[in-house]
Amino acid sequence: MVLNQAQVMLWLGQFLWPFLRITGLLLTAPVYGSPLIPGMVKAALAAALAAALALWLPGLPPFPGDPLSAIYTGMMQIAFGAMLGMVMQIVVSAVAGAGEIAGLAMGLSFAELQFRESPGMTPVVYDIMLWAGMLGYMAAGGPVWLFAALAHSFQHGVEVGGIGNWSALAALGGTLFSSAVCLAMPVLAVSLCVNLTVGLTSVFAPQMNLLTIGFPLLILAGLWVLAGSVFYIGHGMEQLMGVGTGALSGMLGHG
Repeated sequence: MVLNQAQVMLWLGQFLWPFLRITGLLLTAPVYGSPLIPGMVKAALAAALAAALALWLPGLPPFPGDPLSAIYTGMMQIAFGAMLGMVMQIVVSAVAGAGEIAGLAMGLSFAELQFRESPGMTPVVYDIMLWAGMLGYMAAGGPVWLFAALAHSFQHGVEVGGIGNWSALAALGGTLFSSAVCLAMPVLAVSLCVNLTVGLTSVFAPQMNLLTIGFPLLILAGLWVLAGSVFYIGHGMEQLMGVGTGALSGMLGHG
């Protein structure tokens, strides 16, 4: 059996187009891109998923034989996969950001830990909410939905979305901060009430200042409200997942 260059490039394209896009997805997506997963496992997972998609996706174009075109198209595929993963990363980061805002409001920002999911020292409340966001993301089927979106992104070939479609990803930046503030709003409200109460009390009783009374009361009240509001994270996570899937639809050109 004699193979020509066109046949080899066609077979390579059938495997490399999904492989490159999945590689970009594994760089940024929650759970998939976790530093707790070894790099060799990620590479084997990307190859296995690409081989599965190669058998399922029909009519992918051949991989370009020109080196410059191959490098450019490969980088675009990796970048597009990374953008798809970044959508769900923003969704999880919104919940984690709520923990950081709550920690700053209740005065627990000094308690920090080094966690492998974070690039540096992060507040303890941030880590707790990050795990809560991860669990909510997995409970909502986020990894499955994200991989399904990547598979359906080949319905229009290997072309990536235009800049206009990717504006949905840029709009998620504002969603991250607004959702984080909304999730942390109970703690912010209680912290404001405690600070006002302690401030008015210290006017009439100077010995009851912020350090002796207000600081312990602020931490205890904040932790109590935060523990009570954890049960409502599921509703907020459901709304964030809806926003994230809408952004994915806009990037894929189906919206």
